[in-house]
Amino acid sequence: NYRYPTQGQGLDALVNAPSGAEDRWNGPYLDSMPLDPWGQIYRYAYPSTHDRDFDVFTLGADQQENGEGADQDWGNWNIQ
Repeated sequence: NYRYPTQGQGLDALVNAPSGAEDRWNGPYLDSMPLDPWGQIYRYAYPSTHDRDFDVFTLGADQQENGEGADQDWGNWNIQ
């Protein structure tokens, strides 16, 4: 569709056609939503809050912002 999904559409727009985009949607782009290591659906932020085009991330084991160790937030901003 030549653009990133909106915040409201989220990552679900990669699996299911967003409302109003059915005629322009060439998906599904994923068979199903991948889960993070704790079995939770990855989160999505658009625009990014980490100087990227968008953020795809997990909040870690505790599902709370910030944290350390297994509770650390981890996302595409950690990838070089």
